[in-house]
Amino acid sequence: MPDSIRQILLWGSAAFLSAALFLCLFRAALGPRLTDRVIAVNIVGTKVIVLIALLSFILKEAYLIDICLVYAVLNFLSVIVLTREVEP
Repeated sequence: MPDSIRQILLWGSAAFLSAALFLCLFRAALGPRLTDRVIAVNIVGTKVIVLIALLSFILKEAYLIDICLVYAVLNFLSVIVLTREVEP
């Protein structure tokens, strides 16, 4: 596959992920229940992790993978803490 087509597909998928991220943020802000908001925050964190990994591949910067892993751990811990708050 030519390099220009690959770059177009990668940047297009980054734009699609960004749009989906903002829709999930909208859902997190307006969720009818607290559990919906916790799930939306988890999805936002996962999409950010994928977006950082994709940008690491596009920009050819390996240090972004380390940032991605740290963010994954923080996302996991935040969901655990929020789940503890939701539990009766």
